[in-house]
Amino acid sequence: MTGIEPRNEMKRIVRRGQGLVGLLIAVAMIAVLWSILGTSMNKAVTGEGATKEGTLYTMEDQIRLKGIYNAFYIQALDNRGTFLIPSELGEYGSRSLDTTANLYSAMIGLGYLKPDTLISPNEFSNWVEVDSDYDYSAYQPAEGQFWDPRFEADLSDISNVSYAHLPLYGRRFDRNWNSTSRFPVLGNRGPKDGVQNPGSYTYGRDQQTWAGHMVFADGNIKFLETFTPGNMTFTKDGEYQPDNIFKIEDGPDGLDAILGFTKTMTDDGPTLIWD
Repeated sequence: MTGIEPRNEMKRIVRRGQGLVGLLIAVAMIAVLWSILGTSMNKAVTGEGATKEGTLYTMEDQIRLKGIYNAFYIQALDNRGTFLIPSELGEYGSRSLDTTANLYSAMIGLGYLKPDTLISPNEFSNWVEVDSDYDYSAYQPAEGQFWDPRFEADLSDISNVSYAHLPLYGRRFDRNWNSTSRFPVLGNRGPKDGVQNPGSYTYGRDQQTWAGHMVFADGNIKFLETFTPGNMTFTKDGEYQPDNIFKIEDGPDGLDAILGFTKTMTDDGPTLIWD
């Protein structure tokens, strides 16, 4: 009996060891499966960037864009229906003031927007961040200052805003920068010149697809999965042409739709920037 007991004890130890290994394997498998499930649910609920309609983040993106539009609309009520134009706030404003940074900074300085509402929930560019220390004291209308000049909108450096807008220049601007037009004025930004570029930060986190919202001047919002929406055209040489909403196809003074970021503005038109 004494010679058998050690072997039985060893079997019990081996069985306990096998049971522990099996338990660890089972836990590891559950962890892997949970990770896969969590990733799938995250894609389904939050979306991969701005690429899926109906996800939580995309719906929140739509709500923020609608809120930004509403702020422009309320401001327009006090300005004969015209949306804010930075160069017209001061008595001797220059067109060079009509940049993306100044446009959004002025909306904040005048109290129509808050800095955190300008960042898309689908944003994942490291260059885009909330202006957490916006200087409201910079608003000094008696001195011709209506916004914090430190507010940034440079997609290659630092930008305190995610959303593109109609450049404040040309016939497209003169005709449509008002609350009665049915022209695109705000929206998610896209790749340079509306050319497929999965390396752009405007694409989803899977870096495969682009989609986003386009806000019309009358407040309507449309979800897009193409740079050339079927109902968007412009006339060139007497013929209707498909309109790429991220490309100036009719010249700086033209009538085609374009949403982008204006880095600088001159008498010859905007310098657009992309990421």
